[in-house]
Amino acid sequence: MPTLSQIWIDDVQTEFVAGQRWLSEAEPDLGLGIVEEADARHVLIRFAASGETRNYAARNAPLSRVRFAADDHIQDQAGMELQVVSVEERDGTLVYHAVTPDGDEISLPEQGLSDRLRLNRPQDKLLARRIDPDIWFTLRYQSWLQQATLWSSPVYGLQGARIDLIAHQLFIAAEVASRAAPRVLLADEVGLGKTIEAGLILHRLVLTQRVQRVLVIVPDALVNQWLIEMLRRFNLTFAVFDQERFEASDHTNPFQGEQRVLCSLSFLTSSPEVARAALAGEWDMLIVDEAHHLAWSEHETSLAYQLVEELALTTPDVLLLTATPEQLGRAGHFGRLRLLDPQRFHDYPSFVAEEEAYAPVAELAANLLDGKPLTQAQQRLLHSLLGDEADLPTQQIIERLIDRHGTGRVLFRNTRQAIKGFPARHLNSYALPQPEAYTDLSSAIQPEALFGDDWTAIDPRVNWLRGLLTQLAPAKVLVICAQAQSVVALRDFLLERCAIHAAMFHEHMEIVARDRAAAFFADMDEGSQVLICSEIGSEGRNFQFAHHLVLFDLPLEPDLLEQRIGRLDRIGQRETIEIHVPYIEGTANEVLLRWYRNGLSSFEATCPAASAVYDQLGDALKAALAEPGDSSALVREAAALTQQINAELENGRDRLLELHSHQPEQAKALVEAMRHCSEVTPLPDYMAAYWDAFGIEHEPGPGGSTVLRPGAHMLSDHFPTLSHEASTVTFNRGHALAHEDRQFLTWEHPMVQGCMEMLTSGELGAASVTVCSHPDFKTGTVFLEALYLIECLAPTGLEMQRYLPPTCLRFLLDAQGRDRAGELAHEQLSGLCLSQNRKLAETVIASQTERAKALLQFATGLAEGTVGDVVNAAVAQVDAELSAERQRLTALAKVNPNVREDEIERLEVRHQALLDHLALTRVRLDAVRLVVMR
Repeated sequence: MPTLSQIWIDDVQTEFVAGQRWLSEAEPDLGLGIVEEADARHVLIRFAASGETRNYAARNAPLSRVRFAADDHIQDQAGMELQVVSVEERDGTLVYHAVTPDGDEISLPEQGLSDRLRLNRPQDKLLARRIDPDIWFTLRYQSWLQQATLWSSPVYGLQGARIDLIAHQLFIAAEVASRAAPRVLLADEVGLGKTIEAGLILHRLVLTQRVQRVLVIVPDALVNQWLIEMLRRFNLTFAVFDQERFEASDHTNPFQGEQRVLCSLSFLTSSPEVARAALAGEWDMLIVDEAHHLAWSEHETSLAYQLVEELALTTPDVLLLTATPEQLGRAGHFGRLRLLDPQRFHDYPSFVAEEEAYAPVAELAANLLDGKPLTQAQQRLLHSLLGDEADLPTQQIIERLIDRHGTGRVLFRNTRQAIKGFPARHLNSYALPQPEAYTDLSSAIQPEALFGDDWTAIDPRVNWLRGLLTQLAPAKVLVICAQAQSVVALRDFLLERCAIHAAMFHEHMEIVARDRAAAFFADMDEGSQVLICSEIGSEGRNFQFAHHLVLFDLPLEPDLLEQRIGRLDRIGQRETIEIHVPYIEGTANEVLLRWYRNGLSSFEATCPAASAVYDQLGDALKAALAEPGDSSALVREAAALTQQINAELENGRDRLLELHSHQPEQAKALVEAMRHCSEVTPLPDYMAAYWDAFGIEHEPGPGGSTVLRPGAHMLSDHFPTLSHEASTVTFNRGHALAHEDRQFLTWEHPMVQGCMEMLTSGELGAASVTVCSHPDFKTGTVFLEALYLIECLAPTGLEMQRYLPPTCLRFLLDAQGRDRAGELAHEQLSGLCLSQNRKLAETVIASQTERAKALLQFATGLAEGTVGDVVNAAVAQVDAELSAERQRLTALAKVNPNVREDEIERLEVRHQALLDHLALTRVRLDAVRLVVMR
């Protein structure tokens, strides 16, 4: 195996020539690279083994020129072993004259070297006396073991999100992200977490490197919410695009200058230039929120729909989000399904007929689920659907019906009726007299916005709020009103007139300031009793540690009302939500209160029909608000329509779809896996050791948190995600949910991932010398501890690590070559590291050089002997999982047209690609340590 001394780096040479072989010092796992293009400023290197390409600045590229010498052993692209006889240079590239195992002489240009050729760096580092502190060897070993554990976990990619462990959300995320080409409609009811589900799916696909380029399209009002949710919950950064950002870009296509882009639908449709650039963006994933705004009918489609349709046609993975799958019309529902699979949903009349034919199947499933006897017609239908399988136990029959019928594979729909665990809600309304100064503002929903700066002096809701806070103290109270200026005015009034310190939260504050305000409110000991939010307070934040909600005003749109209440009304809330609504008699305030309370019944329960009722009666409502008076007729009409639509929705409940969207037993297993994350070493211990070794100052912070600061003697100036200022982190999920200003460290957090990457992709910790004592071994006993890695270089996105995670083998050889790893664990060999005692280290290494070489050669043979079994196990897992899934999808495609042909094809291609790359699995020496007993 080639050695470090055979890597030639000429400090004078700066010229790169196409065809030369170079190795990345920063990312050695990429394999052997080849120069594709080069000029005076840049060099483009292709790493074929890993399917990656890197563009470096020529002057400071972290690259090492690879040059072998006579007697070295190399491999060609076919994997044949060759022994170098001599090396010739031709026009800047090398030609190796070598002999084959049969003794034939051949000439091999360096371009013909195997892309997977590995260089034996740890051995050379040790023998060159370039040893590292012992802690880095230990952390390196722990990092490899932990990475293998993470990839083997069924919840990898789901653990790092700052979310409550809500079963149905985890189930949907795991189900969708496991598909070869996820294209689905997420249609949970308001408050059940569609955004979180989409974020979890995206996070998993990004972490497993299946997705890189992402376009998220949302309504204008939701851009900020999505930006915060993706960053705070999932550590996913997005570039927000608007016209100014688009025009300021110096890229030919501005969208291609960023990997993850967030923008509004109105921006994308604002000009042909923007639309063309978005369509040429070469996205891996498209996410569209509020997809019901994409208008489609048999005779006409909106410009927005046409643009999204074109994007969906060229993007492999597509998520559409809507809380109203069919309430706004069956045609619109068909239009959204058509975006996901135009071949399957190609004809609207056929879709309607199919939906009507499916109704008896849904009714049959409902009877089975409720334990009701089947009618003779239903029994005949069951036998026609399943044949001999109709005699299976009820649970298995239901599973087959879920798999084979309806739109379940492309549509996920959870309702509060199906998902339990939500708290009760109670309305407290307060009638207040209209001040004379508001006489001309009776039709205004927010009269204070039209009155002037001194509105707090005359508005009866202000003094009412003061009295309520005094009455409820010290209970936490969340106050939401529409306008940011109202928030500021209320905060000033409470502070200056009442000595009540209220935290505030509005869109004009920096994100960090909002985090601090939310954290101050969440502090149960010294925090604020009240948090006053503008409408943005109903977006993306959960305050379920509180159960008192003051709606200082009411929004016009029912979805906004539900979002406001949803900040406290979450699964896991243990108290009844007390909703406090003050209203000014005889004004638009009172009309809205009666509309929501008596018409939609939206305060004390979620109203599934609310959006549909508003769409039909919205104009009448606005007229009633403009002329406040007797709105009884409107309220009665709204109540009747609400009852009718809710009944239709209940009668049309698709129980099979609900089961498909949330399978409790599988979801429960995911929650348990999240709660009991497998760890090689506890994450707090791992990170504390890493911080100490790197030179990061850390000390206990409030509430069990940890405060980090850059140290004066850090290993380098850069540490993943750590800024020059102090950062507060926590390892506790509950603390992270209550304090969003703290980084939530998990094994999936960018800081932790970055730390492991620094070790596993570089040489730090690859060689060490330790002196320790053990009662069973006499002084002078020497062991060689060697870490080998079985790995398979494969293009990102194949998820090779799921089947063959980086497998670290540990050998502990004594002088006779016996492996004592089973007798002495790595942790038992801690002692005095000689990295600071160079003289002694050199003496030890010099005395053991020949023995170390022989033992490493022997250890390499042991490691290579295990590769076959590891690869066979991985192949068996690939075959078992993907063959079974392919057979299942092929069978389903015959009875359920929602199974797309391209999904099966992509599964087959992936299956073969995995097998092809597994055949090229190799073992390499990753780290070595001499251990001397004293």
